[in-house]
Amino acid sequence: MRKRHLAYLRRAVSIVTTTKDGVIMLDLISKMRAARIPVYQMIRDIVCDSRFYCVVEDDLFWKNYSVAVISNFIDSLSPDDWKNEEKRTGKKEDFLNSWLANHLFPLSIEEKNRKARSMNLKAGDSDKPIPLGDDDGEELISDEGDVYIESGITDMTNSLEKIHGALPDAIQHYADSSRGNSPGMRTDSHRADADYLLQLDPVIVDLAKKIGRSGGTAHEISGKFQSASRSDISGVTTGNDLNSLLPSELVMLGANTTENLFYQRYVQKRLQLFSSASRSCKPANDKSGPIYICVDTSGSMEGQPEVTAKTLALSVAIVAQRDKRPICMINYSHNLSFFILKDLQWQRKKFLSFLSHSYSGGNDENKLFYFIFKKLRSMPQYQSFADSFKGADLLIISDFIWSHISKESTSLIENARNEGMKLYGLGINTRPYQLDILDDPAKRNNEMPDGFNFLKECHYRYLCNDGVVNEYFDRQMIL
Repeated sequence: MRKRHLAYLRRAVSIVTTTKDGVIMLDLISKMRAARIPVYQMIRDIVCDSRFYCVVEDDLFWKNYSVAVISNFIDSLSPDDWKNEEKRTGKKEDFLNSWLANHLFPLSIEEKNRKARSMNLKAGDSDKPIPLGDDDGEELISDEGDVYIESGITDMTNSLEKIHGALPDAIQHYADSSRGNSPGMRTDSHRADADYLLQLDPVIVDLAKKIGRSGGTAHEISGKFQSASRSDISGVTTGNDLNSLLPSELVMLGANTTENLFYQRYVQKRLQLFSSASRSCKPANDKSGPIYICVDTSGSMEGQPEVTAKTLALSVAIVAQRDKRPICMINYSHNLSFFILKDLQWQRKKFLSFLSHSYSGGNDENKLFYFIFKKLRSMPQYQSFADSFKGADLLIISDFIWSHISKESTSLIENARNEGMKLYGLGINTRPYQLDILDDPAKRNNEMPDGFNFLKECHYRYLCNDGVVNEYFDRQMIL
C-alpha cells in the first residue's frame, strides 16, 4: 500500500473510532480527498460501514490493528479486481462480513496481545509495543482458589476447575463445543455462544437483554410532540428493529452461508437500520449495568428444575457478557457460594465448574439478601466491586417455595428498590394461579408462601413451565 494511501487510511480510522455515526463519518471522510480514486473509495466504503465501525474502539490497539487488517486486504486485491468493480465489491462484502463475524464479541487482553505480536503492531514510530491496559481496572480475580468468607458463604471465583457433578446436557454440549487448549477455552467459543442461545426460548433472550439496563425501556419525555415518521430518514444506524431494516440486510436471509450471521447480528442489535429524525423520546438510562443472578439449588429444585434454572442462568450470562456487563452469580440453598464473572471468554471453564455445584437441603433466602446487601459491601477486598454494583439489577431463578423472609430482609429489599434496583423473578414450574390468588384479599393471608409474594412484587416476572418461558402480567380485574 502506498504511503499516501496508508496515511489516508489512518486518518479515516481515527475519525471512525471517535465519531461512530455513519452519516457524519461519511461526510467528514469524503471531504478529505476530492479525487475519485478507487483506493480512497474502498477505504471510505469499509470504514463507514456499520459492520466495521460497530466493532472498533477508541484506543491505540484498535486503530493500529484495524489499519493493518484493512491495509492487508487492499494489498491482496489484484489488478483485475481494481479493473472490475463488481468483483471488487464482492470481495469487499466478504471482507466486511468476515470482519464482523470474527469480532462479534469483545477481544480480551490475551487476544489483543496475541494479535499485536502476530502482526507486529507498534505504538507509532517508537518501535514500542502497544499498551493494552487491563480488564476493566482493578483485578479482583487471583489464583488463591476458593475463599471462605464466613460460615456458609464461599467465593468460588477461583475454583480449581473441577466439575462437581454432571452438567445439564445443554451446558455440557456448550462446554465441549467451546473447548480449546487455553484456560479460557476460547477456540470455538463465539460459535458455541451463538449456537447455545439459538436453542433457547426467545423470551429468555429478551429477558437477558432487558436485565441490567434498569428495565431498558424507560424513557424521558422531552416535552415535544413526535413530528417525524419512518419516512423522515436522517441516516443509518444499528439495532434490531425489523421494520427499519436496510434491504441489504434482508439479503443475508436468502443464503444459507449468511443466514446465521443475520441472526447473530439481530441478537447483538447490529443490523443496519434507517434512523428516524424524531428525537421526542430519549432513553432515560440506557447504560448497561451489572447484574446479580441467584440460582436456587435447594432440595425442592433438585432434578429437572435445577437443570432448567442453570441452563437459563447461563444464557443470561452469555448475553450480558456481550455488553461487558459484570455479573455476580450466586448459588444458594442453606449455604451460598458466589462467582464474580468479568470476562466469560477467559473465565469460562471456572464458571462452568461453578455452575456444576449444588447444595440441596433447605432454603435460607435471608442469608442470600444479607450477603448481597450487607456482607459483600462490608468486606475491604470486595469494596470496589460492591461500589460498582450499586443500583445493579437482581434476577432470582427459583421455584419460590421459600422459607419465611425476615423484616430485616424485607427492609433491605425495599431500600434497594428505592435506590433504583430492578427486581426480576424467574419462576421454575411456578403456575400463574399461584400468583393470581395473591390478588384476592379473602385468600391472601400470613400462611401464603413468602416466595410467591416476592415474585409477585418484582418489577418483571417470568414463569417457566414445560420448557416454555412467558412473562407474567397481573390478572385484569373484571368490572
